Amino acid sequence: MTAGEYIAQMCEAAHLDQAFFDSFIIRLKQYEDIKNEFIDYINTGELKCDVIVSGYTAADLLVWQIDHFKSHMDRGEYDYQSNQSFMVLMAYDTLLKMKEDPAPIIAAFTGETGTDYAEKY
Repeated sequence: MTAGEYIAQMCEAAHLDQAFFDSFIIRLKQYEDIKNEFIDYINTGELKCDVIVSGYTAADLLVWQIDHFKSHMDRGEYDYQSNQSFMVLMAYDTLLKMKEDPAPIIAAFTGETGTDYAEKY
């Protein structure tokens, strides 16, 4: 199975459409370091975290997503809780976006606190 076929299966399992797949593949090909790390994930099922973008790895982004799963659950976005393909694709998609423009993601990463914070109510 090729990496593209595996990513297509991941997208299907994650309920992500063809537009996401196409965009992800195009951007993945642009960044050799992220592409190689993602292929390593495909082969091993483990996040190596060799790629650091603006101080963050795919694992950092994955943990951030998990930390925010409650707010996603509040909005009915259940894939953030139980879909590994979705979580991994979103982590690497975010890493790719950070290569292109890290500022908005870093602002969210450092400024958002999910749903459990004192000022919420």
